[in-house]
Amino acid sequence: MNTRDVLAGAGMGAALVFMLDPDRGARRRALMRDKMAHATRKTREGLDATARDMSNRARGVAAAARGRLAGGPVDDDVLVERVRAKLGRVCSHPRAIDVLAREGEVTLRGPVLSREVQGLINRMETVPGVQRVINELEPHESSEGVPSLQGGRRVQGPDLDILQQRWAPATRALVGAGVVATGVYLATHYARPHGG
Repeated sequence: MNTRDVLAGAGMGAALVFMLDPDRGARRRALMRDKMAHATRKTREGLDATARDMSNRARGVAAAARGRLAGGPVDDDVLVERVRAKLGRVCSHPRAIDVLAREGEVTLRGPVLSREVQGLINRMETVPGVQRVINELEPHESSEGVPSLQGGRRVQGPDLDILQQRWAPATRALVGAGVVATGVYLATHYARPHGG
């Protein structure tokens, strides 16, 4: 009998005594059952959220691919909505900016913080269907004295989920699977005897 078997047996015995204790065992078993039910529910909710997120992302990728392949001119109203959808990623006060579109030319008007102007223009030039961006923005060094620049919110950041601070469920699942696969690969690769 080796030390590992003795320790495993002692651990199992201690766990049985802990759970089957006549005075407090029923409470401990109830707590364990509740924790298992909670963990099961949280796992199920996480898997559901991940499946929905992956499904939505797949539909989004397919729609983006169809849009890129279709090419051609984009309706002005559609172009305005595309630009408005991207404003929050580069601007802390997206509602302060008016967006006009005409045959691929997008005009941006309104107050904006000066530190956000260049990133805003650069991002709008990458929106599908935008041929040219006309900058009629009013840059301000600070929000003082500009009512539409009061309050605001944190800029959302890059579109690519892996570059954001909070990952979506699908990103967490894919990164987690990648980490596990890498760990398994490394464990099996370095566990094999190497001929010399």
